[in-house]
Amino acid sequence: MLTHQHIGSVDIDQYDEAGMDQAGGTRRRVRSRAVSAIPLKRRQYLWDQRLPLGEITLWAGHAGIGKSQGAVWLAARVTRGELPGELHDTPSPVLYLGTEDAWSYTLAPRFVAAGADLDLVRKLYAETDEGHETTVSLVVDLDELREEIAETGARLVVLDALLSTMTSSELTKQGVVRRGLEPLARLAQELNIAVVGVVHFRKAGDANPLHMISGSAEFGQVVRSAIGFAADREAEDGSCVLSLIKTNIAPSGLPSIRYRVEPAVVDTPEGPTDVGRFVILGETDQNVGDLLNQDTGSVEERSERNEAAEWLVSYLADNGGSAKAADVFKAAKADGIAEATLKRARKRAGVTSERQGFGQGSMWFLNPSGSRLAQSDQRT
Repeated sequence: MLTHQHIGSVDIDQYDEAGMDQAGGTRRRVRSRAVSAIPLKRRQYLWDQRLPLGEITLWAGHAGIGKSQGAVWLAARVTRGELPGELHDTPSPVLYLGTEDAWSYTLAPRFVAAGADLDLVRKLYAETDEGHETTVSLVVDLDELREEIAETGARLVVLDALLSTMTSSELTKQGVVRRGLEPLARLAQELNIAVVGVVHFRKAGDANPLHMISGSAEFGQVVRSAIGFAADREAEDGSCVLSLIKTNIAPSGLPSIRYRVEPAVVDTPEGPTDVGRFVILGETDQNVGDLLNQDTGSVEERSERNEAAEWLVSYLADNGGSAKAADVFKAAKADGIAEATLKRARKRAGVTSERQGFGQGSMWFLNPSGSRLAQSDQRT
């Protein structure tokens, strides 16, 4: 008989011409249902406007950028009910699958440093008949995963790394990733939970960050939501940026968030141990797409960036040293400067950004001492 994980992503080769499942004897039938019979539901968010309930959200970035620390931070906030969203003030259990870091040495201390309720964080794994632990497989274990979520009451499932749950060695083959993710997406909808899948970017750049995800282009095609992480090489405080790189759900124009991974010390029975702690610094006008591509431009593009920086300095100086970002973009467009180019030029021009409150946008401020126009471009 077909199990839940096969519905909607069926290997058609297992059926005969009469639509009978050769393995279990189940017949496939084509049906329809009036839309009036489908219940309407309000969109809900685990993290307001950024991470929806009932969906898979990809958590994507290069190695060493702080994705896992960020996933721990997210899980910790859920266990404390601290995220703005549907579960604010409602501490909730989290299932966390971690395959790339040791639990005793790294992951558990990270949760301590993040201030998580450790009783509500549960290590997720599969167990053999012999009692051995192994990695959860989306192909084999989806029904068991559903039962574990229902039994624990978890509202967030983190799969770090998502690729480790997909046992096929042919991920680039058409349909393989889709057959793994679509049933998981339906499970998330059915139980109204958030699923975060941590994935890596390839080294090669691309104008679209979704195309940089390692394994298969289908990762970006199947999910409705994705958050990207990128380093800001011009940030003097070593901070990085996370932003939505795909959403079919949240409103457009949501600002990115600047963060930093800071050192922390956690006490253990064997003495103190060092870990990284994910720290949110605030909103930013920078976005992951621009940061990922800021070093891949041609000489001509870098020249355009320098010209845009010179224009920006002149514009702000003529306006008393500050202006609304929306006004800056409008004036730049009139002079033939693209918004993306201007954003990449902002740091070079020594311009800082400060958000003015909900719905009021940002102000840009000229800081001549921070200008890099006179410095040589190390990337030419």
